[in-house]
Amino acid sequence: MKYAELDRCVWRVGFPPQPWEWSDWRWAGADGRFNGRWDPLDHGLYRTIYAGESLLACLVELLAPHRPDHYLLQDMENIAEDEDDRQDHPTVSPGELDLDQWLAHRVAATAHLTGRFIDITAAETVLALHPRFKARALAYNLQDFDVAALKSAEQRLLTQEVSQYLWTLRNPDGTDFCDGIQFRSRHGDDLLLWAIYERDTDTEISSHISDIQLADLNSTTPELLKAMALLGLIGLDDRR
Repeated sequence: MKYAELDRCVWRVGFPPQPWEWSDWRWAGADGRFNGRWDPLDHGLYRTIYAGESLLACLVELLAPHRPDHYLLQDMENIAEDEDDRQDHPTVSPGELDLDQWLAHRVAATAHLTGRFIDITAAETVLALHPRFKARALAYNLQDFDVAALKSAEQRLLTQEVSQYLWTLRNPDGTDFCDGIQFRSRHGDDLLLWAIYERDTDTEISSHISDIQLADLNSTTPELLKAMALLGLIGLDDRR
């Protein structure tokens, strides 16, 4: 498998006061699992934390679920709405985002990341994993185990199986085979991201993370404005 040895600055947008801390297990789903693309399939095994090579990469990932659904917009345009009802009960249209509210619960930060990360969509990696996961991909109604399957938004159970398998691998000397996964965003191959594995020896923050620096993030941050423009999002204040 192909991997990248990291020794670099990375970005994260998370929750205050410390965005690099592991998410508390109480925020897991009812089944005790988180639903990130590279979280484990089995509940309670480990947590992951996600980072991007740039602030823009992080923001595109976080804001993409808010982008407008143009099919939904067309359907809504055909709905007759009473004007009094519109004034008494205003709603946020698809693609509109209350930036003040969104930013109130987010903080940006950089950190130094080290470790070995599997380049998950590299040909060397995909071909090495193919014999083990081809049947699993078919079981999830995917046509093959390939890059498309690894980027599928619908079948996270497959990527979670892959992640858990990589997390369990050990070198001949018993050390961890890798420290996480390097992957490219579904929203663009130029947006590079990492999923960092939690290990038993970790405390509140991964041992591969150091030199944490909080960064300014507000409604005029250029990367935020660019991410919103790319995704077709509009701030509520921009309507006025």
